[in-house]
Amino acid sequence: MTADGVQVLKVFGREYSFRAPPSQDTLLQEAAAMLQQRLADSQRQFPNATGDKLLVLTALNLCVPLLQQQEQMQDVEQRIAASVARISQQLEAQG
Repeated sequence: MTADGVQVLKVFGREYSFRAPPSQDTLLQEAAAMLQQRLADSQRQFPNATGDKLLVLTALNLCVPLLQQQEQMQDVEQRIAASVARISQQLEAQG
């Protein structure tokens, strides 16, 4: 929900308020829902973990795929750059 540009999200039983553009309301709601789901998954996986520990474990579990995607993107960028260089060399050799 929003009031005067302030977004209020409830995660793990606590409310967090912050300013956000109205254009991001849906995205933030979806992110909060995803986080809540991941916290519930972590809670099932680690039933004895405290709230803070669950938050850290969940954050780490969310970061791992992001880092893997970054590595994949770097690999793709390097392959594209190599392809562009080869194409440029072939064009120069022909031209």
